[in-house]
Amino acid sequence: MIDTDGGGRLTGRMSWALRLEVAVSNRLLAYAPNPETVPPARWRRIAPVVRSLGFLAVAAGPYGPDVIMTPLARLVAWAEAQGLPLEPSVLLDQSTVERFILVGCRDMAANSRRTCSSQLRRASEALLLDQLGQHPPIRLKAAATPVAPYLPAEVAHWLIWAQSLPTPAQRRNACLLFCLGVGCGLAVEDLVYVQGRDVRPGPTGRALVKVHGRRPRTVVCRYAYEELLLAEAEGIPADAYVFRPDWQNRASKHIASDWLAKYPRIIGRCDGAVLQTQRLRTTWLVDLLNAGLPLTVILKASGLATLHSLSRYLVFLHNVPEEEAFDLLRGVAA
Repeated sequence: MIDTDGGGRLTGRMSWALRLEVAVSNRLLAYAPNPETVPPARWRRIAPVVRSLGFLAVAAGPYGPDVIMTPLARLVAWAEAQGLPLEPSVLLDQSTVERFILVGCRDMAANSRRTCSSQLRRASEALLLDQLGQHPPIRLKAAATPVAPYLPAEVAHWLIWAQSLPTPAQRRNACLLFCLGVGCGLAVEDLVYVQGRDVRPGPTGRALVKVHGRRPRTVVCRYAYEELLLAEAEGIPADAYVFRPDWQNRASKHIASDWLAKYPRIIGRCDGAVLQTQRLRTTWLVDLLNAGLPLTVILKASGLATLHSLSRYLVFLHNVPEEEAFDLLRGVAA
């Protein structure tokens, strides 16, 4: 029942909800795209379809009419030009949205294209679930711009920096952070739990590091850093953490960056690059890939589960000369 006062006016919560619905409907019906976005003649043809999708999108969430109508108008105008059926099941299909972003948004600035893509994908997922009972596809997540490895000159710069800090504690923290990152490929979540007992010499001078946590493994340090790693780890008590032993919250994501930030006068820059643990690990991974190590060896040492995890680093690998590639592909003659 709808409550009214003596004059027949809506009252209470139902009045507020109806007023909101009416306001949203009015904005949807009054919407018209910029003529440069959708020409008026085309808009007159597709307006009923766009408004119908707008009602569905706003009802399913997550956007209001002021946000979602322009992306929907662009999508429908493009679909009509492509000769696609102007039906919600076609227009809001993930493949239609993906192709529109790739092909139909080429004239848009990069930031505008990303915004439009995000809005349409979220609206599409909400509508598919709400109207058609379809769940959105599972996406593999990877960084859009992978972190680049350090150049050899930058690695040399940071190695000198780590060994040149003024106090023994600073030098030890810096050298261990550097060696465990670029020499062993440990991520922050790995290196913060390494204790004195976990760094030990192996046969023929190798330095071995035992890694705990969700990716337990034993890593052999790269030979260029094994001597420094063993020297800095020597004398650390077996049950003491090797990096920032006084830091209590080992689960903190900022244990390394917080330490680096404490020394703004000491931390230098090398061609605009700053020391980052993620880039140290990337440098280690790219070095192994360029060295041609078997992928199974790299996966085991890095703690990665799938080859897909390595795909983001392909852009940093060295090109192989054609003659060398031919020899590799041919194999060794019997």
